[in-house]
Amino acid sequence: MKTLKLGILGSGHIATKMALAVKGLESREMGVEAYAVASRNLAKAEDFAKAYGFKKAYGSYEELASDPDVDLIYIATPHSLHFDCAKLCIERGKNLLVEKAFCANAKQANMIVAMAHDKGTFLCEAMWTRFLPAVQMVNEWTCSGKIGTVEGVEADFSMPLTHVERLVNPALAGGALLDLGIYSLTFADLFLGRAGSKSASNNIKGIQSKCVKFHTGVDATDWIDITYENGQVAHLKTSMVSPLHNEGIIYGSNGFIRVVNLNDMEKIELHDSTGAIVEEVKPPRIVNCYEYEVLACKKALENPSTSRHEICGIPYLGAAQSNRETIWETAEMPHAKTLEMMELMDGLRANWGVSYPFEISPGDTWNRTGDKSTLQVFDIETGAVTTLKEFDQVIEAPNWSADGKFLTYNAGGRIYKLNLERDNAGKLSAGEITEVPSHYVDNCNNDHVLSPDGTGLYVSHHTKEDGLSRIYKIFFDGRMPELVTPLAPSYLHGITPDGKTLAYCAERNGEYDIYTIPAIGGNETRLTTAKGLNDGPEYDANGEYIWFNSVRSGRMQAFRMKADGSEQTQITDDIHWNTWFPHISPNREHIVMVAYHESDVRPGEHVPNKNVELRLASRDPASATGFGRAKTILKLFGGQGTINVNSWAPDSKQFAFVSYKK
Repeated sequence: MKTLKLGILGSGHIATKMALAVKGLESREMGVEAYAVASRNLAKAEDFAKAYGFKKAYGSYEELASDPDVDLIYIATPHSLHFDCAKLCIERGKNLLVEKAFCANAKQANMIVAMAHDKGTFLCEAMWTRFLPAVQMVNEWTCSGKIGTVEGVEADFSMPLTHVERLVNPALAGGALLDLGIYSLTFADLFLGRAGSKSASNNIKGIQSKCVKFHTGVDATDWIDITYENGQVAHLKTSMVSPLHNEGIIYGSNGFIRVVNLNDMEKIELHDSTGAIVEEVKPPRIVNCYEYEVLACKKALENPSTSRHEICGIPYLGAAQSNRETIWETAEMPHAKTLEMMELMDGLRANWGVSYPFEISPGDTWNRTGDKSTLQVFDIETGAVTTLKEFDQVIEAPNWSADGKFLTYNAGGRIYKLNLERDNAGKLSAGEITEVPSHYVDNCNNDHVLSPDGTGLYVSHHTKEDGLSRIYKIFFDGRMPELVTPLAPSYLHGITPDGKTLAYCAERNGEYDIYTIPAIGGNETRLTTAKGLNDGPEYDANGEYIWFNSVRSGRMQAFRMKADGSEQTQITDDIHWNTWFPHISPNREHIVMVAYHESDVRPGEHVPNKNVELRLASRDPASATGFGRAKTILKLFGGQGTINVNSWAPDSKQFAFVSYKK
């Protein structure tokens, strides 16, 4: 590509800054052309094109997206419109640079990334700070030990902006976080964890945050304290009502680095332990620093590889990458990092109770009042579905006994046993239902497994003391329950064939990982450390492997590992689906899973009242993973509770599941 023809979609304030940068590159003959601008008002687009020297002006976004000569479109609309604008452009095969915040939430962001991958188009978030030469300068100072060991950062980006209508309007995804707070979060992410620690990871250990809301309901002032696994800390603030303050400080054991204007880093100062300035640098800028992201995109477009850059001599991958063959992105702003930051901001908003009108509220999603349940069996050889029983309440997680004589399930906090009957023709039907005596263990969720010795079940029960889930054993003969995991929350999913070890998902210090523990209790062992949710572990029939699901690839997908946690291998790669709970059949030939479409959930969500698919993967020796690509075998209304636990029949020909009616 000799010259990159850039189009700007939108003609507001941020578009003018990009226009100046692009025109500056063009005047310096740096291979970028100020080609076209689009507005929903042709006169406005023509005025913009004339003012900034663009060759073409369009009165609609569709016209710009359909122009065959434009090489890269910069989306400069308010972030509440980013999803629709990006979707429009990707559908027409256009390469994109999308202004931050990338989208209004992680769900939208995941869809856009998946669409770009499907279409084979280039995609990048225009978080200009990550592209600045100053970032490399600061990293060189920290990596060379000029301030000793990096211990933490402070960052504050605040300015009075309540006069800007879109920032106070929830319908336009307003608030301080997405517009200003992303800079403070980015500052911490850039310089903590890796810098000065010789570690490529900066996993978050815990977050404490608070916001003060504007009278319209959006966040006005935010305080965010982050602790990392390596002991570093970040104290962040952002506000759209406070006086102007824009700086970041990186503290070390022997001094600190002060960054003036943490978003464009116009000056960096090196201070010794007494506070005296030792060195001061004004980083280079060609125009206004927006040009660096354009040049990075041009480089990536000319060389469509998945090259990565290094920090402190360590390859930096952003967040964990998936096993897809090609991801067309920049090294400075990989898709995984965009998604990671969107998830982080979603979590903060959820904690503050800040949502937008176009988002489905958690209360609506989880309202199961009046739900009816249907317990069914699927035959993988014939595709036939047999209805065992309909319930006028929510039941969840059928678990088939090893002798094939009954199913267990949870409902209303208790565990029930449903006997199975067969007629002379072998047709299966529901028999007597009895409650499994569990005494004070009366708030069980849908995580439970049958004990191989036939004496009872191991269950996850939310204790009355703190409401957190702990694992207990309950008995068919009515004995008192036995506590297995004093630490909470712990969510049970698997048991070894000999009944001696349990596998479960547990949250410890802000991270959800997979652990094992002796069934009689004792010390727990952590098996996963990948960032994000690792869940649903269950053993295969000979105890060799643990099957689980993890969000580490950017989507929730199925994984497998040895029982000791080694050889963690991704099994599925469903680009538009979040796949949960890989249940391995007793003969180890098949895996059944439940999958949510990306438009319905965020990658880490396992919720009820959704249209989902049941997918089946079968053994394939020719595949690198040993299993073929998962295929959809059934579509239904379900989700949370459909197949949370292994529900295979002993003959590996059938499995039980639950569907719902709202």
